[in-house]
Amino acid sequence: MAASDVTKPATRRRRVTKHPDVRREELLDIAWELCRSDGFETMSVDQVTQVAGVAKGTFYHYFASKDAMLEQLVERFGEGLFDQLSAAAASATGNGLDHLKAVMDAAGSYKVEKSDISYASFLYQPGNLALRHRLFAAWRKRAREGLLPVISDGQADGSLHVASVEGATDIVLLLWFEAADQLWERALGTHDIDEFVNTMIAGAASVYQAQERILGVPEGSFTVPIGPQVVELTRQLYHTTFDRKQ
Repeated sequence: MAASDVTKPATRRRRVTKHPDVRREELLDIAWELCRSDGFETMSVDQVTQVAGVAKGTFYHYFASKDAMLEQLVERFGEGLFDQLSAAAASATGNGLDHLKAVMDAAGSYKVEKSDISYASFLYQPGNLALRHRLFAAWRKRAREGLLPVISDGQADGSLHVASVEGATDIVLLLWFEAADQLWERALGTHDIDEFVNTMIAGAASVYQAQERILGVPEGSFTVPIGPQVVELTRQLYHTTFDRKQ
């Protein structure tokens, strides 16, 4: 028998052993890229494992399900945000108002630096309502932990004028979360991209204005960070959201 007639065994891909944290992050990165290109509904566990070159059992070692993986993707975004906010609060100087401005500036900078608004589109899909509520509950708890001492310090040094630290914290969090929900729903009812962008930007300004009045600070204390990059990100959000709905 000629050597050419011998069927060679298929070459197996050598399995690469990675630290569990590294492997988990790799799977999340791959899943996120597939979500961005194909959408979460279209993406499958098989796609993730094929790209990663691992068995499906490896996927389920880290994630109980595809939905559980999505939750970790969004949680990862929140973790980075709150880490940056904590660092901003710790390094800020001045009075309570100055500390609050530093935290809000850090939040705005983080979102712009990421230059990726697909998270918002995912969270506000009708099929992700339960996920959004779970994550917002967790994020509200973390935000309260950071916001309450800042408002307390501001009341003590006179830079914030509130009757109740607890009450003011509750209302500011309502603006950050529930008012944001209402703004999004209103923006979804717009008829074109320009109306969508204007609604989102005007709504953000209203939230800032309401926060000033709740905290008893001068008008203009909180400046909405609107620039060309923010406008462009909002336009991208429109396309990401409405293209997905079609």
